[in-house]
Amino acid sequence: MQRRTRLLFVLLVPQHGPAFSAHRRLSLKTFRLFAFLLLCVAPLQAEEPQSAKTAFQKYIVALETRLNTQNSSGKDFLWIDQDARRLATVRKGEITVQHVNTPSVPGGTLEHWIGGEFIPNATLPLVLKIDQDYARYTTYYAPEIIQSRLLAHDGNHFQVFYRLKKHKIVTVVLDTVHGIDFVPLDSDRYFIRSRSEQVREVKDAGEADEKVLPEGEGLGFLWAMNSYWRVEQRDGGVYLECEVVTLARSIPLGMGALLRSTIESFASESLTNTLKEKRQAVLASSR
Repeated sequence: MQRRTRLLFVLLVPQHGPAFSAHRRLSLKTFRLFAFLLLCVAPLQAEEPQSAKTAFQKYIVALETRLNTQNSSGKDFLWIDQDARRLATVRKGEITVQHVNTPSVPGGTLEHWIGGEFIPNATLPLVLKIDQDYARYTTYYAPEIIQSRLLAHDGNHFQVFYRLKKHKIVTVVLDTVHGIDFVPLDSDRYFIRSRSEQVREVKDAGEADEKVLPEGEGLGFLWAMNSYWRVEQRDGGVYLECEVVTLARSIPLGMGALLRSTIESFASESLTNTLKEKRQAVLASSR
């Protein structure tokens, strides 16, 4: 760790001599890119601290309690409806995404995002069909989902495997298993609760020596991911909104300002792309 910290210091802080002349020609953006790459590829065992996992579960319990109340409310079911400008935005065909403030997590980084959209002329059965068509997720949500298969199905409960490919300067491949529950609320709305049951990083994915690492090992870009969807048919179409909560490794001391914007932009872009891709899948199926 001391050697890694010293390398970051040399990279980010102006030095004297010939090396400084070369560094001075680099833009701040390039500095940040190099720092991020160094952070990612440095030998590191980002084992999941139990304290981070406990904090994540505590946050999820509170969130799901709030969601259960929201689901039983006729007036406040949709986050979209809670702000007139937000509703107007999605009615115009735009996607709205917002960051939710989260508490600090010991040994980890907790991210919570919410977003929504409106799909005109869609119906609840059509959206439900897309939601449960796991065999075609690699088509609907490419290139992020590169493998998808149904592991088990019992009534409204599904267990699904995804191989995810996350790219933001570096590429990380993850094998994940999710327990997914579809909760019908009434004839024009339903709720989806997806909880990650396993997240494992894949080293050298697609290569002959590919190796799926034990949980908690690797770079630690994702340790857990839960998502919650609310779906309602009205106004000549379907409103969809999603809340995503993720747990990842902590940001090293002194790197927060450098990496926070990258982490947040990655989460925001991922949720926005998911909403776009779902809309495209629904519209294509309705033709």
